[in-house]
Amino acid sequence: QDLSSNVRISASPPDHAIAVRVARACADRSVRMQSVAEDEKAGSHGTCSVVIVYCGVGCLLVATYVWGVATLLEKHGTAMQLWGRIGDPGNEELLLTYYVSIIAATIGFFPSLGYALAIAPRLPKRTVNLICGSFLGFYVTELFWMPMCVAYIEQPRAAVYVTIRLQLVASGSCVLLWAWAKFFAVPAHIAQEVSPCLRVSGLLGTFVFALHCAILDATIWPPLFR
Repeated sequence: QDLSSNVRISASPPDHAIAVRVARACADRSVRMQSVAEDEKAGSHGTCSVVIVYCGVGCLLVATYVWGVATLLEKHGTAMQLWGRIGDPGNEELLLTYYVSIIAATIGFFPSLGYALAIAPRLPKRTVNLICGSFLGFYVTELFWMPMCVAYIEQPRAAVYVTIRLQLVASGSCVLLWAWAKFFAVPAHIAQEVSPCLRVSGLLGTFVFALHCAILDATIWPPLFR
């Protein structure tokens, strides 16, 4: 009995030491995982990406619109050619729909931008890259729209029209991916950290903007422009 008791007593310290080592290993692993999670956060990279893409490249796109309208006004005294047959008598309701949608998409862009700025630093870098990369794809492809429209108005050619259609398909696909990423790729706990007002208005603005670009611009407008 004394021998077995001694065996049990002597066995206890090694068991305790093993338990301590396991606990320390688990704690170290938890710290490393937390450190990795912190490293994966986009931080300033996320904020800069949103500002550069949403605002920087966006300003370039707006500049092409201004140039196109100014060019048409100088040469023809009007820019209504950009509407195609949407501006014809009898299509007043469709034209009004476009005006309302354009205004809604323009207004919706700003809460969408605000929401992106709020979540970007907290998001994983890969999510920021998905959101900003898809929106950059939309902007870059859209940069060619106005120059091609002006070229087609000046000299209608089938090749230019087909290129416009393809460009709009690419732009519409990119903007839909962008909207999907903002709705479904953002972790719920990060979205919940943003004020409900900004979150709802940001997502609503994203939805309206994407709907206008993917449906009205990429689907309804092209056949009426030719």
